[in-house]
Amino acid sequence: MEKLVLYIKSFRPDYKRVENLLHSIEKHNRDGIPVYISVNDSDYRFFKSRLPEGSTLLKDSDIVVCKIKDGWRYQQVVKAQLHRLNICENYFCIDSDSEFIRDFFVADFMYDDQTPYTVMHEAKSFLDTMELIGRDSADLFQSRALKAVRQTFGTHGKNWDYGPSPYLWSTKVWRHFHEYYLKPKKHSLESFFIEMERIALPSEAVLYGEYLLKTRLIDIIPVEGFFKVYHFKEQFDLEEPYFDIERLKKNYMGIIKQSNWNDELQPAPDEA
Repeated sequence: MEKLVLYIKSFRPDYKRVENLLHSIEKHNRDGIPVYISVNDSDYRFFKSRLPEGSTLLKDSDIVVCKIKDGWRYQQVVKAQLHRLNICENYFCIDSDSEFIRDFFVADFMYDDQTPYTVMHEAKSFLDTMELIGRDSADLFQSRALKAVRQTFGTHGKNWDYGPSPYLWSTKVWRHFHEYYLKPKKHSLESFFIEMERIALPSEAVLYGEYLLKTRLIDIIPVEGFFKVYHFKEQFDLEEPYFDIERLKKNYMGIIKQSNWNDELQPAPDEA
């Protein structure tokens, strides 16, 4: 079993983004951390015929069969269950619109041989930026998700942010959540998410972080996010005058311009 893998969840419309991400991994993956990619079953042949060598391609159904039709919710259910394959102890869960900008090593993700870092911080700089672009920092998606999860788990404390993507997760935590929390309640992760949605939209990052906080299954060694993430076009427009990869790589190993607003790598019409 691998100590650590990079795991990308994608689908056909994001193929060009995956290509770009894989190119950055090939360039900067100094310790040769294994790369796994899972895609919607219907997209498997498309990816299989085009992906370069160097990664392992999976169908989502190799991990779990999920009946949720909404793509955003569906991918959360899949990403949180890589532990079912027993291929790794920890994984760095990366979205297709990510790009590494500097060399990275196993030591960037692991505090020691047994303990991954936990993305867990107060996100004060990000929250302030949201105010600058006219968004209420007290009513963001992750804030609502945190309240909902805490209402369910009975956890409390500072308003921790367990992101942004990419996420660094221990399979031990996810496996324990499934075996000792969901199963006794006769829940699958899919049905649990549907129930949670009655309170607020679910967040797999918040779910992982608060369950770890509740159980302390691994030592919590907190870090800020690994990537600089531009969640909104307004945020990027605000910071664009200062956008400089050489500066950013001093503090971040990668960047994300989220695909919900950035179309630089949209597929050509015949590839969609």
